[in-house]
Amino acid sequence: MEQPQVTQRLSLEEYNQLEEETYQRYEYHDGEVYAMAGGDPVHNAIGVNMTTILSQLLRKKSCNVFNSDQKVYIQSVNRSFYPDASVTCGSVDRSEQDTKAITNPILLVEVLSDSTEAFDRGRKFEYFSKLYSLREYVLISQHEPVVQVYYRPSDTDLWQMNWVRGKEQVLTLQSLEIETKLEEIYLKTEDL
Repeated sequence: MEQPQVTQRLSLEEYNQLEEETYQRYEYHDGEVYAMAGGDPVHNAIGVNMTTILSQLLRKKSCNVFNSDQKVYIQSVNRSFYPDASVTCGSVDRSEQDTKAITNPILLVEVLSDSTEAFDRGRKFEYFSKLYSLREYVLISQHEPVVQVYYRPSDTDLWQMNWVRGKEQVLTLQSLEIETKLEEIYLKTEDL
């Protein structure tokens, strides 16, 4: 993760104002602000593929699919993140503190990059797991067809972890009761 872009601590209100004034996306970490770097073509293609797959498979369900422009706010740790994809089902709850952020995703997706992989697997997952609504956290490798899925049944606080390897394999998202082949997630990424 990059170093903070501001030397003073910002309130959520100041953070939101910074985003509006600079037209730049930042992650908010309890007063510290980090600029979001653009992903490379493979990272972006995987993110678009995953958002498209989710949108197609959920089009007849009462779920909303969001791309990487949608912020997720975690009040208990005072942090806002931009996951690569997020899904809510039923109502979309917006944060009162960070007004452009949602607070009730059922599923979050991160495409792993070399610079953020350790954070996405560690502290970010720890923060996301504090969201009561979250049932599934999906980590997608951009270097090989490998997806790691953390799933939490609604009646427990224990997370289950599963690996899916190989383009011919099927990724099952239990929280949404849908599945897709990994070849769809990695579609048109070989030559990027």
